[in-house]
Amino acid sequence: MNRPSKLGRMDWFLLVVALILCGIGLMNAYSGSRVHGVPGTALVTKQLAWILLGVAGFFAVYFLSDGFIEEITYGFFLAVLLLLVVVLLAGRVRGGAQRWIAFGAFNLQPSEFAKIAVTFALARYFSGKYRYGGFGLVEVLPAIGIVLVPFLLVALQPDLGSAGVFLFIFAGMAVVACVRGKVLGFFAGAGAAAIPALWFFMKDYQRQRVLTFMDPERDPLGAGYHVIQSKIAVGSGGFFGKGYLQGTQGSLRFLPEQHTDFAFAVFAEEWGFLGSLLLLVLFLLLVHRLFFLTVRSQDRFASFACGGIAVFFLTHIVINLAMVCGLFPVVGIPLPFVSYGGSSMLTNMMALGAAANLSRSRFTFQGGGGKGREIAS
Repeated sequence: MNRPSKLGRMDWFLLVVALILCGIGLMNAYSGSRVHGVPGTALVTKQLAWILLGVAGFFAVYFLSDGFIEEITYGFFLAVLLLLVVVLLAGRVRGGAQRWIAFGAFNLQPSEFAKIAVTFALARYFSGKYRYGGFGLVEVLPAIGIVLVPFLLVALQPDLGSAGVFLFIFAGMAVVACVRGKVLGFFAGAGAAAIPALWFFMKDYQRQRVLTFMDPERDPLGAGYHVIQSKIAVGSGGFFGKGYLQGTQGSLRFLPEQHTDFAFAVFAEEWGFLGSLLLLVLFLLLVHRLFFLTVRSQDRFASFACGGIAVFFLTHIVINLAMVCGLFPVVGIPLPFVSYGGSSMLTNMMALGAAANLSRSRFTFQGGGGKGREIAS
């Protein structure tokens, strides 16, 4: 198959929606990074570079040969685990967390890539072990091992927010892969029972975040400051918003992390409820398309992987928006394509490139050797 034919079968919808979100993110980064009266072009230039690199990553993954992603899944997973170990041994420390590997001016955050590596590894395992009637407890245990190792490595950084994403991805993919309802209920009950014990393993600042989530006013100038200022920004936007570049919470530096974790608060203040609703619709269109590819695919690995990527994006969107609105504890979860960040942008674009690549096999049936046989283009 030559490249023109691959371009002809490209799912352009994924890329177009992602680029629209990137454009919104660029505008928001400019507004959120400026100080009152001083433009924020430096950050926008960097983010534009990440977007262009991300688009290159999208096409690089898309043009991989059919079946190649499935073949390298476990190797990619092991490589990312190695990077997570390197982070713990020689990673860059910032803000009390050791999450980055420095490559000159670029800081690589392996935990972002680990989310996709776990998604593909689970898809490979579930597709290889699939049987009619669903997965029982014994069959699910190795999948738990796939998730547990990166979960512990990321939690040790410490980054409980990103570590928690692995659990959401596992839960979502368990549903996609048809794990039996009794098994899902068992793990849900076990998870709920383990929540109180988790408190004793948290660091002090993590406990403060949980307490602040329940009562932000208990420390309005300390642990509760992020949430209070974020809710002020979102609420002050009203129905129509204050207008682009007219927000005050970001430009006057009342709102912390306004270009990364709390980027949505800047957007909501300037564009209001209507703008926020439009942004949410764009995200829902993206997730809906990924689930559509999940249902349409007749190749199990492609179906499970697309479903996992959909869960990956949905988890980030829901947690970030809930966090900004004070409905979830403050964790370092970026809003896809809108929050500033190189590792996040590369991961998101490459994940969509993988979905577009795998969607080329949505009209194939598996042969006896597990490889797809094309029956329609």
